[in-house]
Amino acid sequence: MKRFMFFALILVIASALMISCGSSNPKVAASDPGAMEVIEDPFQDLTDLANKIIESGGVAAVGQGTSARQDLAKKKAVTDAMGNLAQVFNTKVQRLNKSFQEEIGSANDSEINEAFTTVTKTLTSQLLRGAVTKKVKFMRNKETGQITAAAVVAIDPKTLNQSILDELQNKKPQLYQRFRATKAYEELKKEMEDYEKQQQGF
Repeated sequence: MKRFMFFALILVIASALMISCGSSNPKVAASDPGAMEVIEDPFQDLTDLANKIIESGGVAAVGQGTSARQDLAKKKAVTDAMGNLAQVFNTKVQRLNKSFQEEIGSANDSEINEAFTTVTKTLTSQLLRGAVTKKVKFMRNKETGQITAAAVVAIDPKTLNQSILDELQNKKPQLYQRFRATKAYEELKKEMEDYEKQQQGF
C-alpha cells in the first residue's frame, strides 16, 4: 500500500510539472525539429534580386556583415559581397570558356584557357571597382543590439560583357575573331542588347 501511494505521489508531481512547463513555455521542444517553427529568411528578397541580375546576363552577389554600428555593418556586408562577386564573375568566364571550346570542337585548348584566365585576372579587380551596390537591408538583434546588414552588389551585362570582349580583342585578336563567329559571342551581345532595352523602359 505504501509503495502504491509512493508511485501515485510521483505521478501527481510529474503531471504538475508537465502542466507547469507547458503553460509557461508554449514553444515546441527542440527535440522535434519537424514541428519547429520555420523562420523566413529576412534577406531572401536580396538573394532573389541577385539571381535576377545574373539571369539577365550580369553578375551579382549578396554579402552580410554584423556590427554595433549601422555604417560598419553595411561596409562589412559590401566587402563580403565583393568577395562573392569575384567568384561569380570567375564562374561566368569559366562557363564562357567551356562554351566556346565545345562549340569550336577544341576541348581543353591551352591557348583558349590562357586567354580566358588572363581575362579573369585582368578584369576582376577592375570590374569590382566599378560594381554598384544595388540594395542594402538591416536587421537588429533585440537581445544583443548588434546590427546585421545584407547588401547586393552587381555589374550590369553591358559593362561586364563589353569588358570581356575588349580584353579578348586586345590580348588575343586572332582568338577574338574566332570567338566572334560562335554562338557564345552572340549570347553575350544579346545580353547587352536586352539590358539596353530594359534600361530604356525605365
